[in-house]
Amino acid sequence: MNRNSPIKQFAAAILCAASLSAGAQTLTFTGIGDLGPYPESWTESGFIITSLAPPPAGPHLHAGDDNLLLHSQEGSSPYQIRRLDGGAFDFLGFDYSGGDSVFVTDTGASFTIPGDQPMAHFTMSAAFQNVSYVNWIMNTPGDEGPFFEQWGTIDNVVLSVPEPSQTAMLGLGLCGLLLRARRSRRLSRK
Repeated sequence: MNRNSPIKQFAAAILCAASLSAGAQTLTFTGIGDLGPYPESWTESGFIITSLAPPPAGPHLHAGDDNLLLHSQEGSSPYQIRRLDGGAFDFLGFDYSGGDSVFVTDTGASFTIPGDQPMAHFTMSAAFQNVSYVNWIMNTPGDEGPFFEQWGTIDNVVLSVPEPSQTAMLGLGLCGLLLRARRSRRLSRK
């Protein structure tokens, strides 16, 4: 195989296209308790979770046993999930148990979980793809009245950075056109 062979160019194009794809990330919150009961934020796999609650009670998170807790009062709610670099991502699913919760994106998509939910996995719709952030909000007061706060637990949050497939396909198409033009020139010289 010479330096400019079509096979070598095709292999390079495939490697470039493969490097563009991104896989799903699962936030497991392993070790969050090591930060104490009220960490200011949690960073994992290129994502950050923070509380948007204003001072003096907030902002703070509630660390569980390798999961994240949220309650409806005293400076906790809402939490925001976003990428560290501010880019878009897909919010694919999560495990949840607890009281009333609402998940809202910057694009206006929302998903509501009614109170007293046992631990279950929730898979999100396509409306939660290509978002800049997701806010997790607990309603105040809870179902039991104004003096009863609600708690929720979230774990195994599945997120993905959108694959730039259109760019990869365009690149492969351009490589194919260049290879074909080169081959045509080579054949016309013979």
